[in-house]
Amino acid sequence: MSTAAVLLSPCGVDCRLLADGCAVPQDCTTSGCSPGQVEDAILERLRPLQQCLGVKTVTAFQGALDAEGWDRLRRGFPAILVVYAGSPAFVTSGKRLEERMEFEVYVMDKSYRAKGTGQQFGRPEAEGGHPGTYALLSAVRARLLGVAPLAQMGPCLPLSVNGFTQDNASVYRLRLSTTQHIIL
Repeated sequence: MSTAAVLLSPCGVDCRLLADGCAVPQDCTTSGCSPGQVEDAILERLRPLQQCLGVKTVTAFQGALDAEGWDRLRRGFPAILVVYAGSPAFVTSGKRLEERMEFEVYVMDKSYRAKGTGQQFGRPEAEGGHPGTYALLSAVRARLLGVAPLAQMGPCLPLSVNGFTQDNASVYRLRLSTTQHIIL
């Protein structure tokens, strides 16, 4: 048996018990759940919003958008994008390593504010199929906060919310974190 770090995988498998030559489950690696696996789990928690709120786009986001990418995304509004924002903290405690992973969830829809006045014009329902970013943000919070994205991980906890408008689009970014433990 190896003396390398041992992970309790999301499915509860102790990686030390895997025999040589045995296929390693995708969720069992020596470094814990990958950011991609957690990102996928977050996306799965958000996909029901396509049905109940009419969200057209629920996908991973890999960086800044150019003008063409922004235009293409706007055609897919309302939209929810998820991006791995990093793991700023690794804390050791005895024979355990705790990794805090941070993710950003962007909710985007048409802006219902009159330019420069901050006044809301029209009701989001009048647009048909566009619930507005407040409703999207509320639904995302309800689906994610306090819920572990994968077994053996801590619950998603809020870090901050920031918003802005761009080209008649309203965008809010919810930054959240979750933790995983790796046995050393």
